[in-house]
Amino acid sequence: MPTTIQFLGAAGDVTGSSYLLTTDSAKFLVDCGLFQGGRDNEKHNYDDFAFNPKQVDFMILTHAHLDHCGLIPKLYRHGFRGPIYATPATKELAQLILTDAAQIQENGVNEHQLDILFSKKDAMGALELFQTVEYNKSFSPAAGIKFKFQDAGHILGSAMIELWIGKKKVVFSGDIGNCPVPIMNDPSLIQKADYVLCESTYGDRLHSSSNKRDSELLKIIRHGKKHHGKIIIPSFALERSQDLLYALNNMSNAGQLPHIDIYLDSPLAIKITEIYKKYTKLFDKEFQRLLKSDSDLFNFPRFQYTLTSKESMVLNNLEGPAVYIAGSGMADAGRVQHHLLHHIANPSTQLIFVGFQAPGTTGRKIIDGAKRIQVNGHWIPVRGQIWSIDSFSAHADQKGLMRWLAGFNTKPTVFFTHGEEQSRAVLAEKVNKQLKYPVHKPRMFEVFEL
Repeated sequence: MPTTIQFLGAAGDVTGSSYLLTTDSAKFLVDCGLFQGGRDNEKHNYDDFAFNPKQVDFMILTHAHLDHCGLIPKLYRHGFRGPIYATPATKELAQLILTDAAQIQENGVNEHQLDILFSKKDAMGALELFQTVEYNKSFSPAAGIKFKFQDAGHILGSAMIELWIGKKKVVFSGDIGNCPVPIMNDPSLIQKADYVLCESTYGDRLHSSSNKRDSELLKIIRHGKKHHGKIIIPSFALERSQDLLYALNNMSNAGQLPHIDIYLDSPLAIKITEIYKKYTKLFDKEFQRLLKSDSDLFNFPRFQYTLTSKESMVLNNLEGPAVYIAGSGMADAGRVQHHLLHHIANPSTQLIFVGFQAPGTTGRKIIDGAKRIQVNGHWIPVRGQIWSIDSFSAHADQKGLMRWLAGFNTKPTVFFTHGEEQSRAVLAEKVNKQLKYPVHKPRMFEVFEL
């Protein structure tokens, strides 16, 4: 029986990463992610799986972002009971991410929600299936199959997968980290593979210099302070919030940060930050160096958590300048919507986007120049000043992706996923011309024989 791979998500799109591999000895998944970014995309979450979950033997998970792990509880709900292999940090983060997602499902707060996808009971059952594998440790989940996790440099616990099936080697990039950035190690380079499945989120563009990102952020905060405005930062609870806190802490230690109250207004981000503090040994050399003189690199004067809803509501009535870091990262849900509702119509408000904004999301509409947005059923004019600092992205840009791909010395066949059509088309052409690798841009549900 030939080994096949089927592309079940992130094929011509950025979210919903999932691959089904079938071999002589096993049928297994790499990732099982949620589709995100507007009603048309999110409706795919309610489709039946293209396979029988009861017949899947195991799963290998690259990392804990929802677009890679968010449908695992649905998989459990429909009968999957195999082991889920992940790094230790990914297991801990997934526990928070998936139980939070289940709570959202049960409360029905998503305006695109058609029906409940899974419950907290499903999430907790799925989490019992997790088994941990450390970085760079070879593990065999079935006869003739072994894999190894390598550090992807994307978020805490994120991994690339080196997968051997018989004599063939397949590498899954997962999400490749933006290099160099604070906190995370540089993405691991891998030299040998027959096939590579590579993300292409920023395959058609370059980030601005990471050296400028902190100065840009500081400039905006100082501007907001001077004009007595609110500074709102929609931020993903996982990675982006911790990245921001780390940058602000360094500014504070250097005496650069103005006297301004800063709030992390996201219960999930607060809990994730505590997990980050447990795994400081996984972070880069600069983080380790600074840790010797500052025992908590995610905390600084005039910084506060707002864990409860009551504490969050108080922020809406505060006078004077302040910084609110709040979920969600694409401004589609969460507490950031309350801050937009109260402040985006004020010209003194500074709204800073520090991550990718998927098509159809509130964040993307604002970035594209919307004059008004709908928040909690209300149409609000957008009068605040809009900023975008793309160098805060946790994804490698085109240069970073090319650097990683150039590390292979075996001229592998490359499949580009996890990117919009324009992005992966530009990257595929560049790789084909410069590296001379054969490339494919798989379609949804397409099957390839390896």
